[in-house]
Amino acid sequence: MGNRRKIMYGGGALLLLTVYYICGRNQPLDEKFMELSSCPACYGQNLCPRMLHHQDSAVARIELTGVFSLKVMKFLNYKNVYFGCSEKDTVVLKKLAHDSELLEFDKKICGIHRMNYCNVSEAIDYMVKKNDHDVARIIEQHPALFTSDGIMCNHSRILQYLYQKYAKVDTGAYQLHHFLTLLAINFEPLLINAFQHTNWFPALRGMCGRVIVEDYVGPTLSQLSHVSWLQRADYARQLLEMAQEFSSSEFRLYLTDVSLDNFAVDSEGRVKVIDAENIVLLDPSVRGLETTEHVNKGIGCRDCLSFSSEDLCGHTSADHNFFAICKGMLSSTAFSRDLPMGLLYAPPPWVIDVYPSLQTDVEDCAGHLNLYHLPRRRKAALHLHSQLKNVIWKSLKYS
Repeated sequence: MGNRRKIMYGGGALLLLTVYYICGRNQPLDEKFMELSSCPACYGQNLCPRMLHHQDSAVARIELTGVFSLKVMKFLNYKNVYFGCSEKDTVVLKKLAHDSELLEFDKKICGIHRMNYCNVSEAIDYMVKKNDHDVARIIEQHPALFTSDGIMCNHSRILQYLYQKYAKVDTGAYQLHHFLTLLAINFEPLLINAFQHTNWFPALRGMCGRVIVEDYVGPTLSQLSHVSWLQRADYARQLLEMAQEFSSSEFRLYLTDVSLDNFAVDSEGRVKVIDAENIVLLDPSVRGLETTEHVNKGIGCRDCLSFSSEDLCGHTSADHNFFAICKGMLSSTAFSRDLPMGLLYAPPPWVIDVYPSLQTDVEDCAGHLNLYHLPRRRKAALHLHSQLKNVIWKSLKYS
């Protein structure tokens, strides 16, 4: 009986120690977490001095915070997104892919060169040198490796623009290796860095191994479902302005994933895109594109965003962003469990009285009405934006 009790106590103690080892210990920001051994098949190293404890001790540290500092998050955090702090600021650390996707990338790089016992850092270096550091040639020869939505239109000037902007952030000898790795795994950092001037994206602080660090923006639109209609109306106004700017800029940016979880609001009430992985980039100056505006007919399903990549890439302009914002976020079929009726549901009675066409404009913009006259979508979006500006101005004037 005594021996059995000792065995039970011993087993219980071992179990507690195992749980503590897995769950209770802090996750250090070390070479293993950052996967530095993969470099230069990584995202860069300009932020490593602020993340690795054995490096420059004079600089302000970036640390994981809350539950994200526990080792168990390595097993539970499927999205590989962590929260941390840099002095007094909250930051977001992203690995940009699931562990299985990162492993698949390594296998692809090694498979290109038929290396049985492959070192991914040597494999990407070999690929770059074999192709004389020519980005366009590398992408052309290995299309299965570079499948990002961002470059699906395959416009050379976009690649040049992304690389030129990235080269200002990563000035090291392996900047091209890092650029290609990001382009293959998740081009979000390349995009938010290149279009930082638009103020629609969080700031990119830098990279260390296979981790990037961005500024934390604030709560997502899904988390703000409880706020007043006027606040939601202001978010809608900003989203329509984003749609207009993205649709008319030098390079078009087309939103293809408009979940309310992918947009957040900062401390000053400004809406920003916090998940930019699926934005499609288009160069409207490319010869041979259709000059008539492409109209997204919304064919496919009522509760999802359908679009044709061939049509987006084949026209100099499209009403796609207005369709995506209105259908996915503002209308009665918004893609959110928190706001299934959209950001503009249940306006105050005085708004309905003064602006009786507001709800109709929302549905027209989403393509649920006038299905045989879809070019009205852009007009409806512009009219809706004008009405929202007036509503907000009046509420401020008389508040």
